[in-house]
Amino acid sequence: MATFSLRIKGFTPDTLPLSRMGEYVSALAELIGDDVQVSFERVTKGSAQLNVKINDDDADQAISRIRLAPSAEENSSPRKGYDRIQTLLAGDKTSADFRQQKGAVILKFPGEPKNVMRLATLKEAGEINGRIIKVGGRDDTIPVSLRTPDGAIVNCTASVEMARRLKKYLLEPIDVILLGEGKWKRTEKGSWETVDFRIIEVTEMNFDSLNSELEQVRSAGSGWDAIGDVTGELERLRYGS
Repeated sequence: MATFSLRIKGFTPDTLPLSRMGEYVSALAELIGDDVQVSFERVTKGSAQLNVKINDDDADQAISRIRLAPSAEENSSPRKGYDRIQTLLAGDKTSADFRQQKGAVILKFPGEPKNVMRLATLKEAGEINGRIIKVGGRDDTIPVSLRTPDGAIVNCTASVEMARRLKKYLLEPIDVILLGEGKWKRTEKGSWETVDFRIIEVTEMNFDSLNSELEQVRSAGSGWDAIGDVTGELERLRYGS
């Protein structure tokens, strides 16, 4: 039997709660897989090391599976085990590694990524566009909801006078542009989403002018149809004449 250990930094056998240890052991079993003959041995000193014994005949298979766990299919047992250990480590604000006893590290578990993108909130003037789906309220500041082209719902506010102007667009198939002051939040994925928006002005989107400009571009053509020897012209442009 070959001995392997999951070394959890920042814990000792005395400070690792029994219930938490059980969660790590369960996740480790899922990582290794139930088709491998494995048994839990003990927790050793130093950093808390969860030791397991794996049948010699299964050791190479287990090592290969564990190394590939981070890139395995999401619903596979190794990937689920890896993700569970990562989640536990992130919650404990620590990291771990898995290695064979007195051997090199097989897989590192960073836990919470070191380069975590800081969430940020930004307030500035801007514009959003979409369709008005709600105008309501009795206060001086009227809540307004806008559905953007990608289906997101943005909560806005407007004065009573502006709300009256917006009512004619309510639930109508008319796209509008709202100008005002917004609050945007950067998500963990790095994109920005509108948290709040105070409407100052509204205009209808004019697709006719856009279509007209596109038609003019199409009608103008590229000019290549007037060139008899296209290959020769490309040679001239590339190498000169």
